[in-house]
Amino acid sequence: MSHAGLAPPMVYGVRKAAVKGMLWSRIAWLSLRLHRRPWRAARALGRLVAERARHRRRVTAKYARAGGRYFWDLYAPGWPSLAFDRFVERELARAVSSPGSPGLQTLIFAITKRCPLRCEHCCEWDALNRREALSREDLRRIVSRFQERGVAQILLSGGEPLQRIEDILDLVAAAGGESDFWILSSGQGLSAERAFRLGDAGLTGVVLSLDHWDPREHDRFRGSPGAHAQVERAARHARAAGLLVGLSLCPTRAFVSEENLRRYAETARELGAGFIQILEPKAVGHYTGQDVELPSAQLQLLEGFYLRLNFDRACRDMPAVQYVALAQRRTGCQGAGDRYVYVDTDGALLACPFCRTPRGSALEGRLDDSLQALGTLGCPAEEVSHGG
Repeated sequence: MSHAGLAPPMVYGVRKAAVKGMLWSRIAWLSLRLHRRPWRAARALGRLVAERARHRRRVTAKYARAGGRYFWDLYAPGWPSLAFDRFVERELARAVSSPGSPGLQTLIFAITKRCPLRCEHCCEWDALNRREALSREDLRRIVSRFQERGVAQILLSGGEPLQRIEDILDLVAAAGGESDFWILSSGQGLSAERAFRLGDAGLTGVVLSLDHWDPREHDRFRGSPGAHAQVERAARHARAAGLLVGLSLCPTRAFVSEENLRRYAETARELGAGFIQILEPKAVGHYTGQDVELPSAQLQLLEGFYLRLNFDRACRDMPAVQYVALAQRRTGCQGAGDRYVYVDTDGALLACPFCRTPRGSALEGRLDDSLQALGTLGCPAEEVSHGG
């Protein structure tokens, strides 16, 4: 595969140090604007740093760059932007007022039941290709309700969200830059024309599901011949349109080995991905009733992969890795409205994509009450799996 003419997304070394300096200068200024007095601003910064240290959150040695912005985390808005400022101010307020208290930052929103694939691990399996429950106005209302509550990042999933491309364009254009928008996609239907339209509307990036470096194995997992080729084309079109590209991996027992992880990282680099997201398999959706949890030896391989790509200088041209379940095992679940929440294809409010127990509606009733109940009850999926 060839991506000639597209600059690599990773920023490392001297340039990374300069970006980090500018980013922290902005954070310090935001703290001063929020708290008004220098000593209060300094205290907020100190507590923010201490909170990260308490949870053993190491900062990756690289940034990804796209659309004139820099990204150090797949789950945080890029800098500079209004969404970044909103995100940081909420984290600063949380650190000072009550460390560990909820501070909802991200909405994961399954906007469609439609999907042309038959993926082995699909969480929304029981809802696929049924009649849509949410109109365009419903989508806009749900997004607006969460933006009013300060959500800085909105991830549109499904089904295959590109099945509702016109609705996505409407949502992103109406949002006004207050939140970063991402599409979580199989790549099916992301043409060059669509990628440029999405970029012009204000989309931040796409996270493309790629579950094996071997095209035959990925196509088998996704239940669709040519699915791997669609990811390659989608990544090329997205990058040409100035969108940031991430890859999402569901690492099954059959996949997790040193060789497969190495080949996957090389493929991600060739595709120009800025991030790799690791989502461990869970016994929900199409995997309901199956024994899919990874053994400890394979979890150790994944953790080593995470550490190596993020912090080893020999991997400085590789994408950064986000490992959701590892973070949860270290710091606890951040779903259920703590930092993120999931809304399914019926508009039901859930703790996370792996939890299938609704806790109210994102469309009707008092959203604040539903979010409070969700936070109190927590995530049932956390009791039976590493997801959440």
